[in-house]
Amino acid sequence: MERRTFVKLMAAAAAMPALGAEKASAPKKGALGKFVGTLPPGRYDDHMHVWGPKPPEPDRFKKNLADAGLAGGVLFSGCSGDWHEMWLPCGGKAPKPEKLMDDVIAWCSAMPTLYPYYWIELESPSVMEEIDMAVEKGIYGFKMMTNHCRPVSEKTLPAYRKIAATGKPVLFHTGILWDFEASSDNFRPGAYEGLITVPKLRFAMGHLSWPWVEECMADYGKLAYATEALKGKTSEMFLDSTPGTPPARRRAAFELVFKMGYEMKDHVLFGSDCFTEGYDPKRVHDWMKRDDAIFDEFGLDAAARDSYYRGGLQKLLFG
Repeated sequence: MERRTFVKLMAAAAAMPALGAEKASAPKKGALGKFVGTLPPGRYDDHMHVWGPKPPEPDRFKKNLADAGLAGGVLFSGCSGDWHEMWLPCGGKAPKPEKLMDDVIAWCSAMPTLYPYYWIELESPSVMEEIDMAVEKGIYGFKMMTNHCRPVSEKTLPAYRKIAATGKPVLFHTGILWDFEASSDNFRPGAYEGLITVPKLRFAMGHLSWPWVEECMADYGKLAYATEALKGKTSEMFLDSTPGTPPARRRAAFELVFKMGYEMKDHVLFGSDCFTEGYDPKRVHDWMKRDDAIFDEFGLDAAARDSYYRGGLQKLLFG
């Protein structure tokens, strides 16, 4: 049996004993990320997190999503760096990259419309090997934060080029990060402009880069023009609407996104920033209700809403 098949079948059973839990049932063959190229009708969340060291509970997570009215989405692994309070219950040390990958795959195993991403640290000395391992295991994309480095430099470009060659997408945190550090210079949208030099990289700018939404849209316009003009010789940018934006500024942010005059079809995605621990269906409902009210005001039709809640993620995942 090849390694990828083994991981998909056995991730939950292999991961849980390492955390001292009872052995779980292995996911059925073909259950993970079954839909490739198209997403079934429904609403999808492109921005959810595994948080903390508890063993995967895929059936509970599946129910959480159903209660939120979601058909699936993207789940990020835990971070491979020692990032803030996430790993305090583990004594402050993150598990090894392979364990993090196995766990997020296990969390996603109950639904064929859940797609696991690996949260990779660009500063890791093993970043290139971790990209290879993630692809081998069947990870669908990568989550990144650049709070410890400039987003685009001679040091980071090789990793982006390697990811682009795999066809996997990237979601960056952009905008202010509540990280107890002076990191904002690394999260300004303009700092990512250099990705224009990475052919075929599909990447999403998290949180609409709030509060720099206008700067984010300027970047989007430039990249959209380049994508059209250069035909596969540059990167392709998407916008992740995950708050970010406080409720009082949500309409203003969307006015920039949808009324700037750029072609936005299948390039804006809905996200909640919910965690596997303490998942809050009401939060998701409230954000969708708020967004739908704004879309009513803007006169966005059913096709535009399907693009926002489903089509954007489909294009980011599969191109």
